Amino acid sequence: MQPDPNTGYLPAACEFEFTTDSGETVRAGTLNALNSRLAVFNEDFIDLNLQWSAGKARPVFYIGKEQAEAAANLKRTEAAIPAATERKAGAEKLVRAGEQQVATFKREVARKISQEIRPANRKYEAPQLTSDYAALDLDAGATLNDTQLAAQRELCRRDEAMPELANVDFDTAPANVALQTAIRLLQETPSLTIIPELETHSEMLRWVQEGVDYHENHGLNECLLCGGILSSERKDLLASALDEGFEKFQEALDLAKEKLEAERERYQKIALSISSSRDVVADRREEYDQAAGRVKEELADSIAKVLEPAIAAIDAKLARPTLKPDAKAMTWGDSRLTDEAFARIESWGGVLNLNIARHNEACASFSQRQEDARLALRRHHLAENHQEYASVGEAVASAENELKAATSELQALQAEARDLSVRVKEHGQAAAKINRLIEAYLGHKELSIVSVDKGYEIHRRGRPIEGSPSEGEKTAIAICYFLSTLEADGKSIKDSIVVVDDPISSLDSKALNYACSLLLSRLADASQVFVLTHNQNCMNEFKKAWSRFHRPRKENATPTASLLFLDVKIPHGGETRTTTIVEMSRLLREYDSEYHYLVDHVLKFHASNDSEYEYAYMIPNVLRRVLDVFLAFRCPGSAGFAGKMEQLGKDYEALDGERVAALQRLVQLESHSDSVDDLIGFSSMTLEESKSAAAALVGLMEIVDPNHLAALRRLCRPGKGG
Repeated sequence: MQPDPNTGYLPAACEFEFTTDSGETVRAGTLNALNSRLAVFNEDFIDLNLQWSAGKARPVFYIGKEQAEAAANLKRTEAAIPAATERKAGAEKLVRAGEQQVATFKREVARKISQEIRPANRKYEAPQLTSDYAALDLDAGATLNDTQLAAQRELCRRDEAMPELANVDFDTAPANVALQTAIRLLQETPSLTIIPELETHSEMLRWVQEGVDYHENHGLNECLLCGGILSSERKDLLASALDEGFEKFQEALDLAKEKLEAERERYQKIALSISSSRDVVADRREEYDQAAGRVKEELADSIAKVLEPAIAAIDAKLARPTLKPDAKAMTWGDSRLTDEAFARIESWGGVLNLNIARHNEACASFSQRQEDARLALRRHHLAENHQEYASVGEAVASAENELKAATSELQALQAEARDLSVRVKEHGQAAAKINRLIEAYLGHKELSIVSVDKGYEIHRRGRPIEGSPSEGEKTAIAICYFLSTLEADGKSIKDSIVVVDDPISSLDSKALNYACSLLLSRLADASQVFVLTHNQNCMNEFKKAWSRFHRPRKENATPTASLLFLDVKIPHGGETRTTTIVEMSRLLREYDSEYHYLVDHVLKFHASNDSEYEYAYMIPNVLRRVLDVFLAFRCPGSAGFAGKMEQLGKDYEALDGERVAALQRLVQLESHSDSVDDLIGFSSMTLEESKSAAAALVGLMEIVDPNHLAALRRLCRPGKGG
């Protein structure tokens, strides 16, 4: 259909004919309406128009079949270029030295921070330090004092939270009640008027009482001490003197002493039960230590000045029940003194318990507090080293400014030389246009072409490229040349029918995006555009751009784009594969990944009972690809198939060993790839083995992730979408 169809690829006996929408008939080998309108980029175009000639070190390539030789050889001395080159080299040395200094500074500070904050499951390295300097607030509060530093470091060193502490009971009411009871009893005196001698010698009362009880209980009528007769009258007299009231008084004194001793013991145990400050989080330790020390002092003071004197007074009262205590000896019972003593215990006890509560709160929020501690230490060290960081950064910035100025000077001189060269070369004007397209295609100015005597020379960063250009670079230059021809010789792109066959070769994702964007923008006004590709990512780029034309949002709008697919299958009863152009599968059209499309084939093959499944030839490779994606999702990591299946076997006991063996056979025979058209190769697996592997794969997915499989079944069911 093009003016020069004699490429040798069309068989001699092959003919074709079709009619356009305008009613014109197009035949092979004849002049037709498409001769001047059709532009095709493919391998034929490259072979016809671009003859790559690689020299030993600096290859030269030629553009155009009838490209004229260079009109003249530019002989211009660039006296300023050597000096500019030296200046640029010196600036580059300064930048490298400054960058090394910055890298050393970042590495040392980052290592120090990492050692202190001990980040979980990761390292704190120079990139994080750079990000922190840009993001964190380093005001005056960022710097910590020694106490704060020690507390934060200790918190970062811990692997788990400290144990929580129980509150301490500092209730002084029982001691106060026991004390008031004792004071009251000390003021009382039992009546002993019947036997004046006992009142005079009251310290003998308990001895006499015990003696009377002993003689009475043993039926003795003579005194064991003096041998005197214990007549009935004498016994009655003693019993009357030592009546039940005296006995209750003695019991009350004993009980009061017992309670006072119990309170003394309780206060002693409270002091011993107070936890060490080492058991308290570091930032509460100082306040806790102060409260613990004061409460221990108050407990000891109350024991020494109140409880022990009260116990001694009770002992004295028990020894001489009729003896009234001296008011001076009762200063320990002064209500003001006791109230203040007990109040101090409860006050400092409350402070201690408050610190215990704060400690427990800190333990409960250990993870967050540890992260806060790590942040505080980072801010501290960043603030402490900020001045040096700014200094080394300014040195690099200054060196970079010098390099920028030196580079601009050198590039200006080199550009001036190139411009002068273009003016005297017949084909120089095309080079400038192609360079602009190459820059738009690749997204950078590193690669360019410069006109020379016999064609064009590839330059990288202003210097001739060493060795042969890569396939990706050749493709970039070739397609940019193709785009430049679309408007050559007065042609209009609006009248052109453009066919681009597989424009992507050895390009990374960023370059691919630039390439597709350039093609889409440059061909937007073409009369009609065909793009043929086997590259999944390239297909996705054009698919996204043309989806709104394929299925317009407005109702009743006519679609202006088609998304088609080469459907390769072996028909029922056939022995060879056939290829048909069909509407692209919904599962390829609506998703960037081929996973859903491949799973659809697996499910259909698994459900089919027909031994002549049309796509059976590609099922082994499909199974392997689906298995790879599923295992990568369920068992992330670098383990191989055996390791992942072993892990699934441990996690899911219901997995069938025979089905796992079928998958093992699949893995041994099939390799995976990244291209949809790699599926069309034949496999050494038999149909029965493929059936077994498909059943094993579906069974595996059913056991390991039934929800995932159910969702895929819903997406893949016939009639869903269009």
